[in-house]
Amino acid sequence: MRLQTLSQKFLYAAMACMMCTSMAFGQDGGGTGGTGTSTGVAGIDIDAAGVLRVTQVDPKIAFAERMATLQSKPRGTVTTSPMRKVSLNRLEKVVAQRLEQGDELSAEMLSLAGLARVEYVFFLPDSNDIVIAGPADQWHLDANNRLVSLTTGRATLRLEDLVVALRAFSPKGGTTTSIGCSIDPTQEGLKRMNQYHSQFGGVLPQGIDARQIAMGMKESLGMQTISIRGVPASTHFAQVLVEADYRMKLIGIGLQDPIINLTSWIQRTTGGANASSLQRWYFQADYSSVSVNEAGTAMRLQGRGVKLTGEKESVQKDGKRKRTGNTGDQASNGFTREFTEKFDALAEVIPVFFEMRNLFDVSIAAAFIQDRNLYGKSGWDLGVFADESKFSVNTAVGVTQVESAVNVVWKDAQLVTPIGGGVHIAARKLIDPSSTTVDKEVESQRGKVSAPADLAADQWWWD
Repeated sequence: MRLQTLSQKFLYAAMACMMCTSMAFGQDGGGTGGTGTSTGVAGIDIDAAGVLRVTQVDPKIAFAERMATLQSKPRGTVTTSPMRKVSLNRLEKVVAQRLEQGDELSAEMLSLAGLARVEYVFFLPDSNDIVIAGPADQWHLDANNRLVSLTTGRATLRLEDLVVALRAFSPKGGTTTSIGCSIDPTQEGLKRMNQYHSQFGGVLPQGIDARQIAMGMKESLGMQTISIRGVPASTHFAQVLVEADYRMKLIGIGLQDPIINLTSWIQRTTGGANASSLQRWYFQADYSSVSVNEAGTAMRLQGRGVKLTGEKESVQKDGKRKRTGNTGDQASNGFTREFTEKFDALAEVIPVFFEMRNLFDVSIAAAFIQDRNLYGKSGWDLGVFADESKFSVNTAVGVTQVESAVNVVWKDAQLVTPIGGGVHIAARKLIDPSSTTVDKEVESQRGKVSAPADLAADQWWWD
């Protein structure tokens, strides 16, 4: 078969959480090709073997359904609040009573009364309440089975996620230093990918198109490994980490439509910039301030909460990886910076990103509660929240692998770049006294959140 030389156009290929490569294709013009292309926002599906796959939902449908629900509500029944307070120990007591009676938990409980963010954590010594507080809205279960704000569509907190975080930083102590996930190619897969490249010797057989190359890359690299740390892999908490990480990478390589105006990494990149390297993108905390009162009984979180960061690793012929200490190339830095700047806008249309940020909030809140011994001060040992046999959070199949997703586009140069990354929540580090500031305003707010004197025995939240 006649071979064509690498002379005019080069093929850029990118894979989410996996090897991206370039091959020759002696053909003029441009175009795109790929597998796994996603044009809507979605959830995830995990099969019995723990393999993650993307499921699609049209965001317009979810929006229309939410608007129809909102319009059907009687005037005045949709309750919003700039500062809703939720007593964790009062809530646990009510949940315990429900479970003892064999009753189902209400949507109000499962959505933490529509709490959209954790801005404050308070210990109230007069009533021994441990309180989390922040903005809230009427809760709504959307078309993709997410608990969201009825008026904004932003994901609300979930009780099961909070319980996972509280167990990670429980009254019994423990050594949880961070929570997170990582989706990475295996060493064997990277080695096979290098062998796949080398078989062409710089040229390609006539007639091979972009899709064939993409499929060859996908098959040679194989499945990607998902690792979870700090929380059980069989929880909703873990699934949100994985979905947010995976979807971010799909956006980066041009396989997920971000809905908003955002320039992906593959649109920005130039040829030859990343030969034999692995570009990693990962989420980490981004709070402008973590402040406390002098007594250490109250905390305030301020800021966006999440940022996207990049770094570069080198990849050897045998598939071994080595950190280089570099933050990434110009294209990667541009993508992560714009993604961070537009995080709220992205999360408005792709709710899993707000769900992930909620996990940052509750993890830091739980770490603060443990570190400042608010459990001991309140005399609360988590009750049924600590008991998996009574309050189960390990209800999902543990996700362990993800299929390759490949995209290819035409550019004028050559590119060799694998992609990896993850989510990193260093909750304990963020609430360490060396990382926090003392702010009198935090104490001032604590003095305003006492439970009303007429609060019913079964009421666990108030505005």
